[in-house]
Amino acid sequence: MRYLKPVLSITLAALLLAGTGCGKSSPTPGEKDPFLISLSDKVDTARMMQHIEYLAGDEFAGRAAGSPQSQELEGFLEEQWSELGLAAAGELGLDGYRQEFPVPSDRCFLQDPPSEVTEITCANIIGEIPGTSGEELIILTANYDGLGTDASSGEIYPGADYNASGTSAVIELATIFSSLDLKAEKTLVFALLGAEECGGYGGAALAETLEAGEWGDRVRIINLEGLGAGDGYYMDVWDLNYRKNRITVEAIDDAASLLEVVLELGGADPGTSASTFFLFHIPAVTCDWSWFERDDHPDFHLYSDTPDKINREGLLLVTQVVAVATWMLAE
Repeated sequence: MRYLKPVLSITLAALLLAGTGCGKSSPTPGEKDPFLISLSDKVDTARMMQHIEYLAGDEFAGRAAGSPQSQELEGFLEEQWSELGLAAAGELGLDGYRQEFPVPSDRCFLQDPPSEVTEITCANIIGEIPGTSGEELIILTANYDGLGTDASSGEIYPGADYNASGTSAVIELATIFSSLDLKAEKTLVFALLGAEECGGYGGAALAETLEAGEWGDRVRIINLEGLGAGDGYYMDVWDLNYRKNRITVEAIDDAASLLEVVLELGGADPGTSASTFFLFHIPAVTCDWSWFERDDHPDFHLYSDTPDKINREGLLLVTQVVAVATWMLAE
């Protein structure tokens, strides 16, 4: 990967060779860590595609924040966390999976908006796997909402890549980590953000809570979106040129090297949820699969963003890299 200082990669590699202290054996020098490889092998693309197809289906009518369809989807996502046995994020003041926040109705892509502007309750759906120390958080985020339905044509914006793909990855990673017998040192948080497409409200609600709890220096966020577009051949990590993101980027770089995935470092990317966290001085990066031509996503926010166009290789590789990087950071 370009532009990265090798000293940090060497440090992370040394930590990996030293073992995790959780009962798994250390690899010999030059050997790939079998536990980390096993994590990547657990990623199930078929399972992820089932979630993408479900979220992008006509029954959710484009997943507009504040819509009845979104409320139904929120219930489904809460069921996912419950079935996986995730805990409520008590550190964030939650006693359930919902973090609710208000959004003005005129900012939501509602098919039948109210005649007067009012506040609509939207929600982030958050669960966690507590760590052995509980002193730091690794948060995986993705927005689950979409653009709804075109008011004039009635056509649905399926949002398969933006961002059912990221949502499916967070669900998949929660599935993998909740199945492990080992517990990481740091708490793993899985946050599906609502009302992001209409103004970053979900990210802001989470950021405000982290700031109020003084988590700013004890949290690292990896945001996932656009994991399956185009004909690219590499993974992107966008660090917003923020020095606090260096450790996260180095972990992703080491994970990509381990799995032999081509990785490119990008800087500013103001259109992602990570940029909202940046405004609160909270370290957050965004990972996606390359569009090949960066300014030419083939189906970005179009009716044509359908599940059949998902680049499954990109979907798989990004999720595998993030699985390994998350464990590196958590240990």
